[in-house]
Amino acid sequence: MSLAEWSLILLCLSMAGAFGGGLYEHTVLTPIWSKSPPASFSIIQPDTGVPLQRFWIPVHAAISVFVLLSLFMTWNDIAVRRLLLIALASYIVMRVWSGLFFIREMLAFQKIPPDAAPSAELSARVARWTYWTWFREPLDVTSFVCSLLALYWLNRS
Repeated sequence: MSLAEWSLILLCLSMAGAFGGGLYEHTVLTPIWSKSPPASFSIIQPDTGVPLQRFWIPVHAAISVFVLLSLFMTWNDIAVRRLLLIALASYIVMRVWSGLFFIREMLAFQKIPPDAAPSAELSARVARWTYWTWFREPLDVTSFVCSLLALYWLNRS
């Protein structure tokens, strides 16, 4: 097996981790922490909650390394290169959007003590976060599917 094939396999596994992690967050964690803010924020507190950063930082580091390595190793294969560039573009849009809104808000939510007084403003912020986060998943799916197709088309085109 070539280094190009290994890099694509590891990229697909990393993308699968991001997709699965996103689904887990959407279906399990988000309904819990968003149920009655800020009392429900204990599950996202850095010291007592689910350590989200311990999962997401390595996953995104792996995706970044393997998408760049895959592009470098397969650059001369036009079909694979196009698929990887689409995957990368979708991934970049999702990461920039996450960095500008979702991560900043989540870090702010994590700083609010669960025993703080609830407010309409906080509930609106949580509702906005939980609504818009669903629109990140199609970007993850696009990146993942394009990575899988790139692996499929490697040495076939």
